[in-house]
Amino acid sequence: MSKQHSILTGTAALGLAVGMLAGCSASPEENVAKACGASDAFAAALQNFRETLTPDATLDEIRSAREEVSNTYNDLKGATANVAKDRTDALASATDELKAAVDDIPDDATVRQAVDSLKNEAANVETARSGVASELNC
Repeated sequence: MSKQHSILTGTAALGLAVGMLAGCSASPEENVAKACGASDAFAAALQNFRETLTPDATLDEIRSAREEVSNTYNDLKGATANVAKDRTDALASATDELKAAVDDIPDDATVRQAVDSLKNEAANVETARSGVASELNC
């Protein structure tokens, strides 16, 4: 096989693969529906986090609830990769601040000392999440 024929065959195969992938992509409506579902799951995790913030909660419970927020945020981030970019940037910032606030709680601190600050951080995340949901018309 000549070198030119090899290059043409490779180029044709690459074009076919790209064409097949483009044909399998989700519609904009499906992307929005997936993003709205991920937003709902994130909202539920955030609500669970906020409900965990009681004086009786342990740091392990708060950290576990924070992990749920983080995991559902990652799902939301993936689902909104090409949708509502400016809103998702604000959500990323608020979520990072919440994670840092939980991580910054000293192991010897009482939950009561951290609850008010964490409630404010969680409220900021909810505001940013609502902005994303609003942008998507969920």
